[in-house]
Amino acid sequence: MTTIGEYRISTQNNLKQLFGEEAPPLCDILMCHYMNVDKSELILKADEELPEDIIFKMNDAVNQLGYGVPVQYIIGNCWFYGQKIYVGKGCFIPRADTETLVQAALPCIPQNGVFADICSGSGCISAAIAASRKDAKGYALELSYKALPYTERNTEEFPGVEVMRFDALDEDDYRALRERVPEGIDVIVCNPPYIRESEIDFLQQQIQYEPRTALDGGEDGLRYYRAVTGYAGLLLKPHGTLLYEIGYGQAGDVSAIMASHGYKTAAVKDFNGIERVILGKKY
Repeated sequence: MTTIGEYRISTQNNLKQLFGEEAPPLCDILMCHYMNVDKSELILKADEELPEDIIFKMNDAVNQLGYGVPVQYIIGNCWFYGQKIYVGKGCFIPRADTETLVQAALPCIPQNGVFADICSGSGCISAAIAASRKDAKGYALELSYKALPYTERNTEEFPGVEVMRFDALDEDDYRALRERVPEGIDVIVCNPPYIRESEIDFLQQQIQYEPRTALDGGEDGLRYYRAVTGYAGLLLKPHGTLLYEIGYGQAGDVSAIMASHGYKTAAVKDFNGIERVILGKKY
């Protein structure tokens, strides 16, 4: 007989060889998922026998971790801004840093306002905004056919959010959306691909499993900032707000791009003190 506690300790020790201090939380995430319990229940059940089917699932999951598969893909979900977000291969995994973008955007949306979430991916930003602002109308805009089913699933409980296939680099898509929203949009949020093309192959192994299209920001990482900033005026109301998530060290470049299109900008730092969001407004 193998108890839950025994298996938990042995699995954590095995994972430490690859993941160091991340091994215990990774093990617990998997065990809680397959046992359908929370961590406190997992600990309380330490002396109980671990069913064979759970051992089989855990062993398979640990093998996948060893190959570099992100734990979020293995269990099929993650948490973002208090919302359970479903993800899978072909869909970019939400990061906690992106919650800074949500926090910055929420006070910019007026009562009964309209927002657009460009490069929506999983739809996590739209879901987070909609959960906090049920009065707002939103458009979750995503190009990838692989990601769109997740965008739809993660926003389905929010009737105020409409999912649309949308190419952030195509001016025609902006004009088509403006025809659907002739009154204009109050706030645009965008977490675009912003990794330099030459750097992608050197990212952590887990990131290599995520869609390259969600990472590739072109030669200098700024391709999407230039395009979206250039086209945002086709959608925004006068005095509307444009907010971006940015990568480390990109604040100056992105602010300059926005300033060249008439935006006054401010940087917002994440919980690590890194400039993570650029907020732009036309006056």
